[in-house]
Amino acid sequence: MKKILLFLLPVIWVTLLCAQENNTPAIFPGGDTAWGHYLDTAFHKEFMASQMTKKDFDRFGKTQSLLYTFSIMPDGSIGLINIQGQASQAVRNEIYRVLRESPRWTPATLNGKPSIYRKKQTSSFTFD
Repeated sequence: MKKILLFLLPVIWVTLLCAQENNTPAIFPGGDTAWGHYLDTAFHKEFMASQMTKKDFDRFGKTQSLLYTFSIMPDGSIGLINIQGQASQAVRNEIYRVLRESPRWTPATLNGKPSIYRKKQTSSFTFD
């Protein structure tokens, strides 16, 4: 039994190293800093605020934070968007708009081939 384990451990280790070398996450053009800049400039807070009612502000508050996930497809486009948490419909619509209009990403690779990648993001909006 020990001989089998001693033989298998290096094989498993080499397999894992090779798999890590062939797998890369999706990358926004310019990296994380450029992604942050895109989000900072793409959201239209004034428009969101103009679309919200007093009832929205009473229910969700002047600061709304949301966690959302989205898929980066093998062609670099944004696919499935899932917004979690409570926020006004105006904020939700703006997140969908910004993600749909996002520039294409460099897709993730799995075993050297483009693949779907899930990204998690949090955004907070404070309305005066």
